Amino acid sequence: MAEITRTHGTAFGVVSHNRGASGSGALGADEPVIANGPVLDFFKVIIKDVSGNVEDLRNELDAAEGVVAIFREITKKATIEMYQIEGDTTGQISLALYPSGAYTTTTLQTAIRTLTAAGSNNLDCSSSDVTSPGFELV
Repeated sequence: MAEITRTHGTAFGVVSHNRGASGSGALGADEPVIANGPVLDFFKVIIKDVSGNVEDLRNELDAAEGVVAIFREITKKATIEMYQIEGDTTGQISLALYPSGAYTTTTLQTAIRTLTAAGSNNLDCSSSDVTSPGFELV
């Protein structure tokens, strides 16, 4: 089978670098490359109550419980492409959202903190923290 060797261009037409269409073709350190779909924003959320105590999310995963209420709040402005809820007492939710720019760490934190009695277990999210550490496969 014949093959044509490319000598010009970048991989931008093949995969979505998580920085839009600009760039030299060289990847920076820890830069996500998304093979399918839109550019994503990545967030780390730690759910905390009014006193700053971390909330255990392991029993907040059913249909009418806290995690669903948090996701409903988030999806008012963005789509959750993927997420991970830590299976421990850290209260951590890792999120990949689009469209890019729908939330900043500040606006997402503000939205989540409005939930003072989320779900059937009245999960308090009023002191939750949001950061944007990027994405890492481990």
